[in-house]
Amino acid sequence: MRVTNSIITNNSKLRLQTGLQGIDRLRDDIATGVTIRKISDNVISGGEIVRIGSSMRALTQFKRNADSAAARAEAEEGVLNQLTNTITRASELSVTQAGSTATAQSRLAVKAEVDQLLNFAVGLGNTRFGDEYLLGGTRANEPPLHNPAPATGTFSRLMLAGNPVDPSGNITLEVGDNKFVTPTHNAKEVLLDTDALEALRELSTALGNNDTAAIQAATTRLNTANSNVQSLIGTQGARINEIEDAKVNLQAMEMNLKMYRSDLRDTEVDQAMVELVGKQTLYQAAMSATSRILGLSLANYL
Repeated sequence: MRVTNSIITNNSKLRLQTGLQGIDRLRDDIATGVTIRKISDNVISGGEIVRIGSSMRALTQFKRNADSAAARAEAEEGVLNQLTNTITRASELSVTQAGSTATAQSRLAVKAEVDQLLNFAVGLGNTRFGDEYLLGGTRANEPPLHNPAPATGTFSRLMLAGNPVDPSGNITLEVGDNKFVTPTHNAKEVLLDTDALEALRELSTALGNNDTAAIQAATTRLNTANSNVQSLIGTQGARINEIEDAKVNLQAMEMNLKMYRSDLRDTEVDQAMVELVGKQTLYQAAMSATSRILGLSLANYL
């Protein structure tokens, strides 16, 4: 093939242009701090970066759920601690009124305080968490219990098809791929199944009737209810630990993904600077060689 000056010129310009583009690319890498600005820069690494971005968005939602779960669990733990104090106070009062030194008048005075404790316990069952009721279960937009507490009948104020029903179900939150936590119990589990409300109401009734034997029975019932509440506190402590472990795992996963993305995308400035200097040197040498070749004429051979 005959090599003409035109071919030499075009090839030289192409090589110079390619070298200049490499220099410009490295300059942009150093200036922006990233080596991949669009997927076409590196299809394989770019695809991985897209996948990492999707995973990190999912992690962000999992972290929000974990934070919400932790806040809910800690709020219930506070409710359970207050309920413990309420039952303990009622038990102390019942002991003072179970003896022969108590009178009908003193028992009526204590009954008034026990009624306040009962209504306070019902109020704990209607604790709000944001716009929802913490112990509302699957019907978290409705207060689960009557307040003040009724003298007889059900404590639940929820209705279904015209009939009263107890709170039921629990809210679950996803804190990882197919990993769900249940941060709270419902009001039935906390206040009805533990027998806390019924025990308080029994004590109130016994005090109003000046019935020593019934007061003693209510005292035993209160102690049992208190033990039931302590079991829930233990369960709630385990749930809080589970949620905290999930939060730690999410943070570790997020850090690992960020590091992986950085390895794929970010510029290693030291290496890029060395490479830039090398490309600039080669470009200058190519410019010098090209100028000499293109400057040759027939006179140079004569």
